Amino acid sequence: MDKRAIRAHMLKRRRALLPEQVAQLSHLAQQQLVATELFCSAQRLALYSPIHNETATSELFVAAARQGKQVYYPRVVKEGLCMVEIDRPEQLVPGAFGVLEPATDLHSSQQVPDVILIPGVAFDRRGHRLGYGRGFYDRYLACCSDRAVRVGFCYSFQLCDALPVGAHDQSLDILVTDTETITWWRRLPGLT
Repeated sequence: MDKRAIRAHMLKRRRALLPEQVAQLSHLAQQQLVATELFCSAQRLALYSPIHNETATSELFVAAARQGKQVYYPRVVKEGLCMVEIDRPEQLVPGAFGVLEPATDLHSSQQVPDVILIPGVAFDRRGHRLGYGRGFYDRYLACCSDRAVRVGFCYSFQLCDALPVGAHDQSLDILVTDTETITWWRRLPGLT
């Protein structure tokens, strides 16, 4: 299948989830990530605001805040993303495409997060991701320091054997689902 067909199939399947399924599967995925050494050792964590039944991240925010981590969320600026530190969820307001993002009175950070959680429509077992097709995360990751660990975050049914990959598509370091954690050892000595 091409990207468009995969995207349509996965979005339809994800949108069909009932609220209690989203809550249960999101809880399992978040617990899976919190249990990793990567989460424990990260000082700066970039999360995302879920849309269209994406895997939730609210428990990760609570766990990170409890552990004294700095938490960032992306804000769309023109055709790119910038990461903005927030202290509480109330600092998120509807932004581009109706997605909750940091309020405009909060300034973007020059710090690169240690860990960047990346949503998507589909993922594969080779470390590739299929997003919504606008390229925001791919552009951000292309400019991001190599020390930032790229974590795909999704439900297990979003995992494919292989996805079509374009020249500008950025790969992941880890994929966390509600049932498993997959690591590709590109830049992760000692972090699993």
